[in-house]
Amino acid sequence: MITLLLAMLSIAETGAAARPCIPIASDNLAPTSSAVADHQALRKAMGEPMPHARTMVMLHSRGGHLSTEEYSIVLARGGDGAWHGTAVGRSQIWVKDAPYSPMKRIEWALDRNKGRELDAALSRRCPFDRSAAGVDTSTPPPRGLISERIDVIQAGRTPVTYYATEGDGKIAALIRPPQ
Repeated sequence: MITLLLAMLSIAETGAAARPCIPIASDNLAPTSSAVADHQALRKAMGEPMPHARTMVMLHSRGGHLSTEEYSIVLARGGDGAWHGTAVGRSQIWVKDAPYSPMKRIEWALDRNKGRELDAALSRRCPFDRSAAGVDTSTPPPRGLISERIDVIQAGRTPVTYYATEGDGKIAALIRPPQ
């Protein structure tokens, strides 16, 4: 009987792991702050327009060790249901008054299968207890840490912001530009 229950639990966990979702904080910690203003500021500084769509998924990052890297990835869902993305960024070595160096701009469209997978992931919410995530806030972050925040904007729904390390990471993997 116990073996059967463990097998059923294993199957349920495997099925749940295969279905990506938006992690929603289920704890009493302060909400993760949105990075939309950071996307707008970076894109303005780089002369890159900020996409506007009813549904968008955005990843913003800033951090580094001997240089600071900052980038903005935005996927916007068009009226035809197709997902189009742009990624821009810059880096700056940690020398006083050093200029920024732009990163290569990338533009792409998700293929239909990945688009459907992203749509399915955005349709699901899953609880995530950040207090149980094992993040040690009593020490400084590791050297070279690049923190990534994801903002999900959907018409008729409350915007959601979370760190890319929260949840299963599948949405972050789906929205990154192709290599």
